[in-house]
Amino acid sequence: MSGLEPKKNEKLRRKLIIKFLTVFFIIGLPIVTLITSELIVREALDMPFLLWTSEFTKRFLINLLLMIALFNIFYILPRKFFMAASILASGTLIFFAFANKLKLELRNSPITIGDFALFNELRGLDQPLEINIFFLIAILLAIGITIVAIFLLTPNSKENWLIKIGGFFISLSFLYILWTDYPISPMSTVKFENTWWRQELGTMRNGLYGNFVMLAKQNQIPPPNHYSKESIQSIAERYKPLKSEATERPNVIFLMSEAFTDPLHFGSQHFTQDPIPNFRNLYNESLHGSMYSPEFGGGTANVEFEALTGFSRQFLPDNSIAYQSYVKRPLPSVAYSFRKAGYHATAIHPFYGWYYQRQGVYRHLGFNQFISGEFMDLDYTLGSGHGYPKDKHLTDTILSQIKYTKERDFIHAVSVEAHQPYRPLADSKFLKIGTLPDSTRMYLNAYTEYMYSVDQELGRLITELKSLNEPSILVFFGDHYPTFASNHEVYGSLGTNIANNMLSDYDDFLNTHVLPYFIWKSHGNSSSELNLSPSQFSALSLEMAGVQGNTVTSIQDELRKQKETVIPYKTFQSQMGNLTKEMKDLQLLQYDLLHGKRYSQNQLSDYTPKTSEEYFLGQYKTMEFIGATDLSNHYNITAFGVPRHANLINENNKKIESEWQGSEKGNAVFRVNKKDIDTKKSYHFIVHDSRGNILKTTKPFKLEAN
Repeated sequence: MSGLEPKKNEKLRRKLIIKFLTVFFIIGLPIVTLITSELIVREALDMPFLLWTSEFTKRFLINLLLMIALFNIFYILPRKFFMAASILASGTLIFFAFANKLKLELRNSPITIGDFALFNELRGLDQPLEINIFFLIAILLAIGITIVAIFLLTPNSKENWLIKIGGFFISLSFLYILWTDYPISPMSTVKFENTWWRQELGTMRNGLYGNFVMLAKQNQIPPPNHYSKESIQSIAERYKPLKSEATERPNVIFLMSEAFTDPLHFGSQHFTQDPIPNFRNLYNESLHGSMYSPEFGGGTANVEFEALTGFSRQFLPDNSIAYQSYVKRPLPSVAYSFRKAGYHATAIHPFYGWYYQRQGVYRHLGFNQFISGEFMDLDYTLGSGHGYPKDKHLTDTILSQIKYTKERDFIHAVSVEAHQPYRPLADSKFLKIGTLPDSTRMYLNAYTEYMYSVDQELGRLITELKSLNEPSILVFFGDHYPTFASNHEVYGSLGTNIANNMLSDYDDFLNTHVLPYFIWKSHGNSSSELNLSPSQFSALSLEMAGVQGNTVTSIQDELRKQKETVIPYKTFQSQMGNLTKEMKDLQLLQYDLLHGKRYSQNQLSDYTPKTSEEYFLGQYKTMEFIGATDLSNHYNITAFGVPRHANLINENNKKIESEWQGSEKGNAVFRVNKKDIDTKKSYHFIVHDSRGNILKTTKPFKLEAN
């Protein structure tokens, strides 16, 4: 008996060890991996782990079930192989969380499935991602040792294969339901958010892995009918861009004005005077008409995507943003076409450069440079609580850029002054009292004051362009209608009554999606009318400037010849008509370049886009210390290309207070108190973004005392 007792105890101990390990790998390791991953990624987010689990408990549970199901797919394997596979999965997922943290810090957006096409998406602009190779080796070594230990030290024991098969199929079923939303949609049930305007919010609220799966589902776009290498070759042969023989080429400016529309659209009877007289005059004397915006109240990037590429939002999934999800590699664009003709292509936006991932997207669209709000001499720093930057900064930058560059300019400028919210304003000289409910009138008071300010800057821009010795073309359009805290009080029966059912009623939909635009020429301007989708702007501007386009613009040219310049909205094709042959060709080409196998790269004779190695941020390619003037109790530091809100930093990374004195021809002057300066230390100016990333910096310099 005494000899059997130890064997019995040993057998029991081994059983307990095996049960403990099995339960740990079935449930414990997925939980540890999820918590570890979320703690890592939330270092770059504004919502701590415990706050997420308490405020979005159901979404947390979906993430937890996802992890358990994912790990237990391997449960069908023999025990030791299941454990080894689980360790590998855990290590991979934690590394994925670490990579997401870095991308969130660099680009303010999580990794999506499209990023795997190019690992360069994990690289910054002036602050590239550097992998600590020794840390990575240590992690891989630890995983390897753990796997070896599993095979050597885990006791052998019989397994219940019925339970293993059951666990496998339950896990597989949950993953199938999560991916297909059949027969129910777990993500819809717990209200997962598609925060396409700021993707980091999705990670913050939906969880790292749940949000990744949601975005991956949206990225699964089935090919259009007849998509093949042969169909793309046929398109390449059918549409050939015409060569241009123009000699005098104008500067071309796209000015997309945030939430711009004609306030009189809400009812001219409610207004005392026209709040946008400059726009009205330019509209009437130029090529003008109605632009069928694909968006309402937001989605600005989709409108500029159409305008710059000639592609259509109607061929993308609902609630998606091309910039965020699909523009991962170079695309044919109007910027590339102008650059090919010797133009300098500049994108300008007085807001955060990372917003809608514009820093990387503009590079893929062929721009030479991007001047974002961080590089402008704004009245206030971004995010300081003083509202959005005024259009005067946009006007100043456009004019300064035209004067600074030697080449002809193509400029794509996106304003932000009239961005929501429109806080009710008690009085305005433009709205009558008594014709509208007070709440409606106060909303429109606020919005109309913005439109008036935008119109004043539009007038100034045109006056300055007329005074230049260079011919110019201005393409002016809004991105979408404004959205209010209560849209029904403005658009619906409680207000102006122009749109009571903007989602389902065709006329109401058009009343909140069709915007006025004009294309003005400084030489040979004349009035004519053309209604269009924003995808026509690239082809029109190239034709008017006498610049050769590409295959996409050739399709748009053909659509104009056939008077088919509006691509029907997906939900209203019964009212607007089905897609024409040319529109279907455009859809095939768009699918190929955004989602497909990119046959176009080898088959389009005019396909030349390459990511520019010379692309840079800011108005000037470099920032340089010029010199310093030693005055009684302070220095005046002169630096070229340094914007107003750059930070002066010493060699210990301590910020030194500096006061911007002004800038002329790129030379900015900053006043610094002598008491804050140590002449033995070196200093440099740095431009940061709101995430603390370094966008640009000068070389270190020293200030010498008298």
